Amino acid sequence: MKFEMKKSHVAKAVVLALCGTFAASAQALPTVISGFGTTSATIADAGYFSPAGALGLSFMGREFVNHGTFASNWSLNANSSSVAVADSVTGSNPLGTVSFPVGGSISVSTNLGSSGWNLLETVSIPTSGHVAVTIQLTNNTGADATNVQWSVGVDPDQGIPGGVGFGTTNEILGTGNASAVKATSLDGWSLTLANTTSAGAFDIAGYVDPFSCCAPIDAATIFSAGQTVGNYGFSDSSINLAFALGDIANGGKSQVIGYEYIMAVPEPETYAMLLAGLGLIGFSARRRISA
Repeated sequence: MKFEMKKSHVAKAVVLALCGTFAASAQALPTVISGFGTTSATIADAGYFSPAGALGLSFMGREFVNHGTFASNWSLNANSSSVAVADSVTGSNPLGTVSFPVGGSISVSTNLGSSGWNLLETVSIPTSGHVAVTIQLTNNTGADATNVQWSVGVDPDQGIPGGVGFGTTNEILGTGNASAVKATSLDGWSLTLANTTSAGAFDIAGYVDPFSCCAPIDAATIFSAGQTVGNYGFSDSSINLAFALGDIANGGKSQVIGYEYIMAVPEPETYAMLLAGLGLIGFSARRRISA
């Protein structure tokens, strides 16, 4: 399959970076990444799914994120405190990053603002229904950093196009390296946020927010909650992952982590049950009318 690299059109990989004075002189438009004729994501400069239009994360014509409150975010902690929170609801871009397409291999030097943290985020579509993200963090703050943590979250609203509301059935499927959180709408469309990191993180955890659909959740909160594998009920909640990266020396080796957004269509039996339910509703309505 042939991919073309074009700003705000079709791309195989998206890199979020700040390159010298480029970001100071111009802010890029959201960048669209598409592949396999089924899957697309629109990435804002800050690295979350763009809230600038109707499409943020889509599969087989179904939009998963940009309904109601367009909520997508990430957070960085170091030295037991917050360094940066990027949140699509507020439009924040704390590290001043810019998104743009890059073909072939990716090698970008970043220098992100006064925080001294270098971030390289790569977004790709490795297969149909999968949007993969790689995060590379480098400490150039001038001092060693302890207890570095990263978290990422999104509000899945894929039930809206099917007319079944904002709520999803939310499950933690695994912990540690197998960490994954799944949200399934009433009509059977599912979004899973899954770890793909085999090394680079000391601990990884999933989290279903019991309080909010749309607020960023930092990694310290996720780890302290200690949610385990299980079903966390039906609600309009965000799904999240947290990564504990340990200590990162100033000017030392970068830490690299990865995760995927995995979208899936309903199983045939789910469709059958949904149609049967709609049929019963219709039958009941006809009986009431005739009575």
